[in-house]
Parts: sequence; C-alpha cells; structure tokens
Amino acid sequence: MINAEVRIYTRGKDPKMALDKALQRLKTKLMVEGTMDTVRSKRAFETPKEKRERKIRQRIKMAKKSFDKKKQS
Repeated sequence: MINAEVRIYTRGKDPKMALDKALQRLKTKLMVEGTMDTVRSKRAFETPKEKRERKIRQRIKMAKKSFDKKKQS
C-alpha cells in the first residue's frame, strides 16, 4: 500500500483557491508521469484478455497522437 503525505502552504488572500490550484498541479503531475494509471491498474485483478485490450487501446491512442502531431507540422 502506498501512503503519501502532502503539505501545502498557502500564501495570499484566498487560501482555498491556492489549495485548489496546488491540488490540480499535483493531479496533473501524477497523470503525466503515469502514477494514476499504475494505481488504478493495481486496484483490482486484471485478466490477461483485459490486459491485452488495454495495451491495444494505449497503442491506438499513441498512434493517433503521433499522427496528429505529424499532420500539424
């Protein structure tokens, strides 16, 4: 089990808004590095068929992204 402690120090007039921004930045960083996907995949058992299908979906998604980048250039 992964335990994490996050301390956020806010400055300024509206600490709630600063907290929201900090949480959004944290979520974005976790998504970019793939931590959220890893946690979700470890949450429950994944059958071999589900694993293959997930990997195929990931490959298709990456291919679409690279095609869109090439198309824009």
